[in-house]
Amino acid sequence: MAGYYKVELDALAQLITQLGESANSMSSAMKQLKDIGPKGSGYAELEQACDDFQDKWGYGIGLIADATGGITEGLSESRKIYEALEDQIAESFKPSGKAGK
Repeated sequence: MAGYYKVELDALAQLITQLGESANSMSSAMKQLKDIGPKGSGYAELEQACDDFQDKWGYGIGLIADATGGITEGLSESRKIYEALEDQIAESFKPSGKAGK
């Protein structure tokens, strides 16, 4: 017997939005750290900390942001498919107008 599951389209849409925002935030934060540059903030310790963070985490966060973008695209496509399927199923239960024939 197959298990039962339900796709919550509104919750899926919210997840898609949140993942997209997360990917954008990660990319933006890394760009801002990179843009501070050697003399951008005026505080040597902050500049060094930004450089150190960028060196240690920049590549990995970039990969995470890229993967998150890919997941977001895949979830968006899945949501469209589920939504279309639900619409087709709902349509199949509507009366056809051929009652009594």
